[in-house]
Amino acid sequence: MTITLSVMLKKLVAATTISLLAISPAHALHSIEKYVTAKQLASPGLLVINPLDQSVLAQNQPESLRIPASVLKLVSSTAALYFLGPDKRYITTIHKTPVPDIFYIKGTLDPWLTSNLSFAKKNKQRFLPGLVNKANTSNLKKITILYSGLFEKDTTDLADNLKRKGVKVSFQKISAVEAEALEIEEVASATSVPVSEMVKFVTLWSDNRLADRLAKDAAREIGYETTGKGLTTTFKLALDALGVEHTGLVVKDGSGLSKENRVSATTIVDLLITIRNNPTFVSIYDGLPIGGQTGTLKKRFLETAPDAVGMVHAKTGWVNNSVTLAGYVRNGETEYAFAILADGITPSFTARNKARAAMDRLLGVIVKGNH
Repeated sequence: MTITLSVMLKKLVAATTISLLAISPAHALHSIEKYVTAKQLASPGLLVINPLDQSVLAQNQPESLRIPASVLKLVSSTAALYFLGPDKRYITTIHKTPVPDIFYIKGTLDPWLTSNLSFAKKNKQRFLPGLVNKANTSNLKKITILYSGLFEKDTTDLADNLKRKGVKVSFQKISAVEAEALEIEEVASATSVPVSEMVKFVTLWSDNRLADRLAKDAAREIGYETTGKGLTTTFKLALDALGVEHTGLVVKDGSGLSKENRVSATTIVDLLITIRNNPTFVSIYDGLPIGGQTGTLKKRFLETAPDAVGMVHAKTGWVNNSVTLAGYVRNGETEYAFAILADGITPSFTARNKARAAMDRLLGVIVKGNH
């Protein structure tokens, strides 16, 4: 069924070159074409579709490959959920060794460990210094931590945290084989929230580090390197499994920060339609910011398109000359899937904000319908 959807989308997009298709007069959208072609958007890759009948409401070069910025997180989160599973959790343990001032941390590359206590409390991230405290019961001021399965950044953050508490720590990375040879005693463990909860956070707040780590773990899970080539293959395999068309997809990271990433509006909209009611991917929708209310859309639409407040669930993005938005917008009982990839914007604060406002107004027109 999803394969048929991709084919239908491609045929629909290829069949028309205008930006607006006629719909019933009672629900005609007023002057939408001028919003699609607004100069502030600089001829974006754009597609708006009604999933119920596959009708194209609006489009502009939807097959063209664009710089997606953080809208790519929709694809990377899909790959993570598909290959890792929404219920996967990461376990990190700390062990005592025969030497009192040497400890061993065995990790599983938990993408959401933190040494920031406020983050741990607010986001339910697992607090790495807390594990160390449970092992260092003698409050030694100079310790050595052997470790495996931790990101280098996490060891650096941990060292900074302990330093502020007067504890000097040195780290030594060891292999799994070396760890097995140690006479160790587990003292404490920390189990992460499930991947689905991490995905919600990624989409709500556009967390770049977390998105990239999840994407790379998906690649490792199926035996690929965490390079751009490995990520591209991983993402394509996930999209293939879902029947989502991905011609020209290029991936350099899992966050969308790279200006070398490429994807079309057609691929993003096809993906949005495909995953909308699939329980494996429900955390993507649940985490999407809501226009004028939550996350990275909390301050959007309030002045630019008040009618759209609460009616848009979408992932934001921007990098250099690219400003993007993709998700779902409601008009009465109809929910449209859309993607706006405007990567010809002048790389300035003013130009980006004008592009965002133009997007808001476009979606506001869709929400209002015949007015």
